Amino acid sequence: MPARARTAGFENLDFDFHRRGVYEADACWATVALPAYALQYLRTGQRLRATGELLWAASLPAPLGPDARDAYRAAYAALAAQAPARRSVFDVYVTAGTVTFAKAPCAAADTEPEFFLRVAADPQALPDRAFDALDFPFFARGVRWDDRCLASVPRPAYPVRALQVGQRQPGAARPRWQADLFVAPAAAPPEYRAAYRTLTARPPAHRAAFNVYVTAGTVTFAKTPCAAADTEPQFFLHAVPADPRPLAGRPFANLDFPFFARGVRRDDRCLASVPLPAYPLEALRVGQFRPGEDPLWLADLALPRAPRMTQAYRQAWRALAPVPPAYRGVFDVHVAADAVAFAKAPCAAADTDPKFILHVVPVRPRALPPARRRVGFDNRGFRFAWQGLHFDGRCLARAPLPAYPIAALRVGQFRSGEDPLWLAELPRPR
Repeated sequence: MPARARTAGFENLDFDFHRRGVYEADACWATVALPAYALQYLRTGQRLRATGELLWAASLPAPLGPDARDAYRAAYAALAAQAPARRSVFDVYVTAGTVTFAKAPCAAADTEPEFFLRVAADPQALPDRAFDALDFPFFARGVRWDDRCLASVPRPAYPVRALQVGQRQPGAARPRWQADLFVAPAAAPPEYRAAYRTLTARPPAHRAAFNVYVTAGTVTFAKTPCAAADTEPQFFLHAVPADPRPLAGRPFANLDFPFFARGVRRDDRCLASVPLPAYPLEALRVGQFRPGEDPLWLADLALPRAPRMTQAYRQAWRALAPVPPAYRGVFDVHVAADAVAFAKAPCAAADTDPKFILHVVPVRPRALPPARRRVGFDNRGFRFAWQGLHFDGRCLARAPLPAYPIAALRVGQFRSGEDPLWLAELPRPR
C-alpha cells in the first residue's frame, strides 16, 4: 500500500464511470482492478460530483481465512477479559500502543457512522494545536466477523493525556455517542487536589455553570460537583487584544476548545486551563455551546487596564473633540479614513451593554467576501468589551474599517432578538 494510503488506513480508487464503464442496451457495468496486497474491506458507493452528496454506500468485508478468523477470535477474547476504559455503543479499550473499539453483537448499521478519535497531549508535544484528530471510517481500521466488530488505531508516540472517542453520522450536528477518556491526568491526585483548593480559595472572575478564574497568564474553568455531561459542550473563549494590530485588525483571538483537550476530571471535580496570548488583553468572552446552537451560557469579562491604556483613550478623546461627529445621538459617531469611533459622556455600564451595529456597504459588491455578497454589506458589529473602554465617566469604542472604497455605513445598537435601540445610516464616508 502507498505511504499516503497507510496513513489514512485505505487506498482511494474512486473513478468516473466513463473511464471504467460500458453501456450496452439497457445495462451498464464498470470493472476496476484491485491491488495485489491482501484486502480486509472494500467500501463502494456513488457521490454527486457537484455537491459531494453521497447517493449510496456499502462496506464489503473480504472473506477471512481460518487463520485470520482464529486470530481475531483470540484478540477479542483477550480484550473481553479486561474492563474497557469506556462502555458505550462500542466498548473502548486503551493500551500502551493502541485504542480499540469492540462490539458484540454487531450489525453493518453499527459501523456506518464515522469513528472519531481525538488525542490531547501536553503543550510540549503539541505546541501548535490543542489535539490531533485520528478520525476514520470503520472499514479502514476494522473487521466484522461472527457477529462481532473490532477496530484498532495505533496511539501516537508522544505521551497522551486524554482521548475523545465516539461516532458521528456525516453532516449530523451531534455525535451518535461521545466520551472523554483521561488516560493520564495532568497532575497526580494529591497535587491536583491542592491546585484545585488553591485556585478556588479566591473569588472567581465569573460564577456560572463553571466558575472562571483569570490570572496573568491563564484562564481556568472549574466546577464541583462535575459530571461527564457538564463537559460535553464545547468551551467558548475569545481573547480581545488591547491593540488590534497583533491580530491584523481582527477583534479577538478565537481560543475555543473541547474540554478533553485542556482539562481533567477527577474526584468529582473538573478543571481546564488555557494559556492566554502574550500581548495585552482588554477583555475575555467565555461560555459553553454546542455547534449550531445558541450558547448554554456566556459572559464578557473586562480585564484591568494598564495606566498607559487609559491615557491612550484620553488622548483619542481629546483628538475627537474639535471634529464634529458624523452622527449625534445616543452615541456620537466619528468616521475617520481607517476607523469608526463611538463616543458618549456621561456614560454608564448599562449604555454599553447592547451590541453595536456596524455594517459596511462597499462601492463595489465584489469587494465583499463571497458569503457576504448576497446581503450586500460586511457585518463588523461588536460588543463594547471587544473594542472600547470606560474611563473618567466616559465611553469610547473604536472599530477598524476595511481598505476597500465604502459607499455607506450603518451604525446603531441592539439586543439579541429585539429591534434596534437606535440606528443611523451614514452616506459615503470615502
